[in-house]
Amino acid sequence: MKRKTLAALAVPMLFVGLLAFALLAGGAAGDNGKGDHGSPANGQAGYHFLVFDAVSGTSDRMIITGDGSFNAHRAHGGGTFDHFQTGATLPLHIVASGTWRANDVVSFTHSATSHGPFEGGVLVMHATFFPTGQPAIKNVTVEVDCNFGPIGFTTGKTEGVIITIPGGPFFAPTNLGPTTPFTGVTVFTVGKGNGEGD
Repeated sequence: MKRKTLAALAVPMLFVGLLAFALLAGGAAGDNGKGDHGSPANGQAGYHFLVFDAVSGTSDRMIITGDGSFNAHRAHGGGTFDHFQTGATLPLHIVASGTWRANDVVSFTHSATSHGPFEGGVLVMHATFFPTGQPAIKNVTVEVDCNFGPIGFTTGKTEGVIITIPGGPFFAPTNLGPTTPFTGVTVFTVGKGNGEGD
């Protein structure tokens, strides 16, 4: 039984690893492809991640991607998510999957120095999640924690993304965070004039 569960987790972890490599190699930036907001290219900082999250002590897991830009007040972009539960049979049970959109920035603390176009830090923003076939979920908190090895920077937290879902008709209040060991990648791209304008 344990072997089947481990095999069921191996596929998502391999998928996350390959996509994480593609994200770093491609230097992805932007606002979820919509082109209607700022991006790192026009002076705003960028967030980029692909991670495998879990709810501690439960079978709940989530693969979530994020790509966009932000300043002191607003965040743009978003990504996709797949919230599922582990088990002995495949395919694994999907709780919800869909897209999410970034809204406002709660806070951003960045590393004192950067390394090329990248830096570490902690970004906290609010987002709206759009699970397929279910009502939108507003006021979801997305916290991106990036420990950045090339400059020896650590946030004091586990690298990863913490998703806090406030609850609703289809979700109990949920707090998804990094797996142990952490699987995925988070990184920030340096902006020029962060916090200036929207």
